[in-house]
Amino acid sequence: MPAWNEENVIHLLNRAGFGASPKDVAKYLRYGHAGAVTRLVSVPGSGAKGPGKPDDDADGLAALRTWWIKRMVKATSRRLQEKMCLFWHDHFATAVGTTKNNLRMALQNRTFRFFGLGAFGQLVLEVTRDAAMLDFLDGNLNKVGKPNENYARELMELFVLGVVDVNGAENYTQADVTNMARALTGFQIDPDTNLGYFAPSRWDGGSKTLFAGKSFQASGALGVVDAAQAPLPAARNVLAILLTHKDSDGELTMPRFLARKLWEYFAYPEPSKTLLSELTPGFIAGGFVVADLLSAIFLHEEFYSDRAKTGTVKNPCEYAFHAIRALDVKTNAKALPDFLGDMGMDLFDPPSVNGWNNGLPWVSSGQFLARFNFAQALASGRDATLRLKPTALAMPGESADAVVDRVLGRLGIASRVPAGARQALVDYLGPAPDFGDATTIETKVRGLVMLALAMPEMHVH
Repeated sequence: MPAWNEENVIHLLNRAGFGASPKDVAKYLRYGHAGAVTRLVSVPGSGAKGPGKPDDDADGLAALRTWWIKRMVKATSRRLQEKMCLFWHDHFATAVGTTKNNLRMALQNRTFRFFGLGAFGQLVLEVTRDAAMLDFLDGNLNKVGKPNENYARELMELFVLGVVDVNGAENYTQADVTNMARALTGFQIDPDTNLGYFAPSRWDGGSKTLFAGKSFQASGALGVVDAAQAPLPAARNVLAILLTHKDSDGELTMPRFLARKLWEYFAYPEPSKTLLSELTPGFIAGGFVVADLLSAIFLHEEFYSDRAKTGTVKNPCEYAFHAIRALDVKTNAKALPDFLGDMGMDLFDPPSVNGWNNGLPWVSSGQFLARFNFAQALASGRDATLRLKPTALAMPGESADAVVDRVLGRLGIASRVPAGARQALVDYLGPAPDFGDATTIETKVRGLVMLALAMPEMHVH
């Protein structure tokens, strides 16, 4: 088991949320490793929904973004729930630029919040009949005699199986896409409620075959729900059938697929097949409950390895919210949607069905400059919606070394900053800074925060 110390607590709270204040770190340190993970994953679904009308009003979208950002920045017991909302928004990517309906995006966001830590099969069902997704991938146009394959293809390719398995073998054929599309016919959007529903008259009730020739082949009048909107029995329910798909090792495909995607999101790219096999048994035994898979990830010793602490580039939400929480910055979040957009992350409007281009693209030249602009606004106090209290970072009579170590420690990067870079920060403060002097606080300490937020170590985790 990894040592349960401040460094690992900060790492967990950075990854399973959006950073931590000193009080958070002390509290989760007291819980112990297993207790901390249990508290993170054991929260009930929330029905909280942001504002939004069934239109694409720009002010309405800004209000929805601000509402969600505030939840992500301020979440305490539900920090992982909000982090998973962001993960699912990227995984089941749906864009308001296509739906042109803020209410549908708010309702989908609520779906991720309510079902995101529960049974994966239930979440896939809710997404399948979600109005924003039906609109985005043309599921509402999919009807008997005129099937539309868009959602069927992405359901297998991006959402549940992947194009190929862990050994590179193809997971499905074009025939599977065609038959899946037929099985998914019938879903519509109620214009009054902006909710999806099943219209039996539009469903293709004919016989279909999925995964022909495989041990998990399924045939018959396959579909999803019945006329009463209740899920069909597992033998006829294509969403349940997807969860029985096996890879070329004879193992269930979906658990390895989802474990890989979550590991890459929370730790580092390209986990080994051995590691994936270590993460999935509890997830499988418990009926594919996402919280069980997350527990296995956060309890695994490899999650606290050096590679896992430097293996990915923070997305804009992770970078900005980490800084805000770690430095106890007060904010009403009103300016944050624009800052995030400049950094490349317009919430509710990912660039494609593949979601955002995660990893190094986040720090392309233009987007990296936008991070500096955010850091400068936060550190300098020039933006009234971001209120940093520099007197909390430096006390009268302290040395430059102590203040540098406090700022780097708060940000969770003290152990990773090279000695020379740390010394440069100390030298910036000067040989004998007076932290009881208002000018020193307003110039040097704020400048130190800006320099720390610009350090390479701050942009990876």
